[in-house]
Amino acid sequence: MSARLRRCGFTLVELLVSLAIGSLLIIGVVQVYSRGHAAYTVNENVARLQESARFALAVLEPDIELAGYYGYTSTADAIRFVSGTEPGIVHALAAQLRQPAATAASLPLAQLPASAHQCGSNFAVDVLVPVQGADDHYALGPARTGCNPYGAGAVPGADTLTIRRVGTAGAAPEAGRLQLYASRLHSQSAQLLFADGHAPGPLDDDHDVRDLVVRAYYLSRDSVERPGFPALRVKSLTTVSGSAQFVDSEVMPGIEDFQVEFGIDTGDYDGDGLADADADADAGTDRGGGAVAGASGRATRYVSPGFADLARCQIVAVRVWLRVRADRPEPGFIDDRIYRYAGVDYTPSAGAAHYRRLLLSRTITLRNARPR
Repeated sequence: MSARLRRCGFTLVELLVSLAIGSLLIIGVVQVYSRGHAAYTVNENVARLQESARFALAVLEPDIELAGYYGYTSTADAIRFVSGTEPGIVHALAAQLRQPAATAASLPLAQLPASAHQCGSNFAVDVLVPVQGADDHYALGPARTGCNPYGAGAVPGADTLTIRRVGTAGAAPEAGRLQLYASRLHSQSAQLLFADGHAPGPLDDDHDVRDLVVRAYYLSRDSVERPGFPALRVKSLTTVSGSAQFVDSEVMPGIEDFQVEFGIDTGDYDGDGLADADADADAGTDRGGGAVAGASGRATRYVSPGFADLARCQIVAVRVWLRVRADRPEPGFIDDRIYRYAGVDYTPSAGAAHYRRLLLSRTITLRNARPR
């Protein structure tokens, strides 16, 4: 019996060998799982960063492309303002907006609702500037009385970008909302801006109403769900309780830097420093109404929003940079990359180096850069 039992069991050596082999297999499985989980976490973080950046660009791109779209024209000189309290009187909007900045700030268009000036004097109707920016700080219009950045304020060093246009679809007249009465048959002379909810003419196949779209994009220090976590936000012109208002909303959290450059057309396409003689000179007008010599709608130089002569240049493209940060630190990860773009030189330090980042850039051409 004892001999038969010995033949059916395991010796101590056999048990030890089995345990050793089993332990090695378990360790191998754990290591494979740990590495797989780490790789999954990295891929998930990278995918989330890419998704955030792409969503933000998907919001920005169509707005920038359509900047300067005013119904049946992109010529802002054609726009006049109609006041419901002064029947039959049409105000030359362009003449008011071409005043020097100091004068314009002290002469807000009185026929506009007072609430329309909260982001700055005439800021809501400055249609002569379809694309506007502020370099490395939060800034909107002159003599701003409201429109403060969300939460603890704007992110220092980030740019501000403002887009002006009208909606691509017709809208019903609405009291308090700034709207454009667009005429297909008189696109160069009869585009009428109004805010009383009464269209200044018939509505048919050749005449319709479009909402005026004004959006100012900036970075705030806080996001809605997480104070201290930066977010891309936008102030949008709309109507609240029958009055024109700018409403602040969040576009995408996790955007820690937002930089902008404007592509301008100097007419110098061969790089010799002079406007080419054969360039098309009938394109672009500046704020003062003068033609931009040699302009044909091609970007020959990219400048910051603080460029001194920007008001005299035709902006034909906008280049945008978004630096996106993960929402939580990644153990064992150190971001030692030097980020150089749009005049920015950034190296993560201390605790910030444990966050994964993604830098994305896109150049967007303005469809309505050339007057038509």
